[in-house]
Amino acid sequence: MNSTESVLNKPKSAVRRMVNVLFAVVLMLLGPALMITSYQQVDADEELARTGVHVAGTITYFSDARKASNRDITVEYVAADGVNRYANAPVDHEQHPSVGEQVTVSYREQQPDHAVVLGYGSTSEFLGGVGLILTAVFTASGLALIVSGLRRRRRDTASGGSGH
Repeated sequence: MNSTESVLNKPKSAVRRMVNVLFAVVLMLLGPALMITSYQQVDADEELARTGVHVAGTITYFSDARKASNRDITVEYVAADGVNRYANAPVDHEQHPSVGEQVTVSYREQQPDHAVVLGYGSTSEFLGGVGLILTAVFTASGLALIVSGLRRRRRDTASGGSGH
């Protein structure tokens, strides 16, 4: 056996295996954590839409990009304190807003900068999509690694642990 083979067949230390397992678990939990955070933020935005102060706003910018995650609007509104503020919202491909169009904005009375544009999506929805993708990718990868590790262990046990 040459030195390259001995390095490749050298068993991993228990500490290294534990670090690898912990890293895999963290990656597998990252997706669900992002999804939960996104759902909580979307719920908070829906609550703000129901209970916030509703005012008229004007669309000042519309990005009509092909990529769904880049389609958004910027809306200018005036809060009760008389200050002009801006809110952003993602736009579905079925929606066709135009600059100058009037929309309704709902903001928190105590935090007038925290606002949602009614009839448009929540900026937090993107985070949920990313979480879903990460969950699928890392769960599939993790399961594949577990299965391959079990097969390797079974093969090594059957061959008497020699690794050939």
